[in-house]
Amino acid sequence: MNLLSKRLLVGAVVLWMTSAGAQTSYPGKAIRLIVPTPAGGPSDAAARALARGMTAGLGQEVLVENRPGGNTGIGAGAVLNAPPDGYTLLFALASNAGLPHLSKASPYKSFAEFTPIVAIGGNTQCLVVPASLPTKSLAEFISYAKASPKPLLRGANNVSEDMVAGQVSSAFGISLERVPYKGAPQLLPDLLEGRIQVAVLPVGASVPHVKSGRLTMLGCSMAERIAALPAVPTLAESGVTGAPLITAHFVVGPPRLPADIIDRLTAAAQQAAQSADFKLEMERLLIVGKVRSPAETRELMLQAEAQYVQFVRETGASID
Repeated sequence: MNLLSKRLLVGAVVLWMTSAGAQTSYPGKAIRLIVPTPAGGPSDAAARALARGMTAGLGQEVLVENRPGGNTGIGAGAVLNAPPDGYTLLFALASNAGLPHLSKASPYKSFAEFTPIVAIGGNTQCLVVPASLPTKSLAEFISYAKASPKPLLRGANNVSEDMVAGQVSSAFGISLERVPYKGAPQLLPDLLEGRIQVAVLPVGASVPHVKSGRLTMLGCSMAERIAALPAVPTLAESGVTGAPLITAHFVVGPPRLPADIIDRLTAAAQQAAQSADFKLEMERLLIVGKVRSPAETRELMLQAEAQYVQFVRETGASID
């Protein structure tokens, strides 16, 4: 072997050892999991439960960082522009799939720009009315709405709620007048007192008031009934056409995230999701849905985006 061949061989060995060392050393520091909503909500709680489990599996702390604002665009943009090294991740909502189609200010043109890692269950949307309304089922509510001399008032604070309400209105030919609110905390007092007659809200925000007897839950936008609410039908069971709204949470990374890092993160997230602590927290939050692989996550991301594209095409909706 001549000198040149020896040098090439040594160089190849060094390169292989460096590459192997880089793969086995990840993660070498704490990982940021950015939540694009304020602290304290169900999505934030789900992210923190997952982060605790991933911390145990990775041997490095997974730190939740809330970056609200810009209709979730600020947090998402921070991850989109982060180095593809696995140390900055996004705990995205399904509504992140709709942002580029609803706002010109979106930092990305398609949700598919992000690297999929895993998806877990989301915040199921449910149709609720004040208990003072003489309607205990969706059929009774439709009859009541059709008999009303003017459209019933529907409280709303985001597009996903509008999408579910739109499915109900289209399926039964009723008109609901949209009353905008900044969030569920502002909407709920008016709903509970009957100043507005209906709303679509996350199941977790609704259940305490259903249990207290102040709200009636007419149906939820899921493919199957929620185990903790066996008496509440899905909207599809009650005649609402159209695919149930996708409400998953997605753990995604910046573009061009290496395959070995994706595999490491996916394994840690899937392991975390099997822990008793995580399952108990999901039960408390009423978040249902299986943990999905990167390939399944990408497909769900595309399906969620397609739902928003269709909604915007049909309604011209915008949040700008």
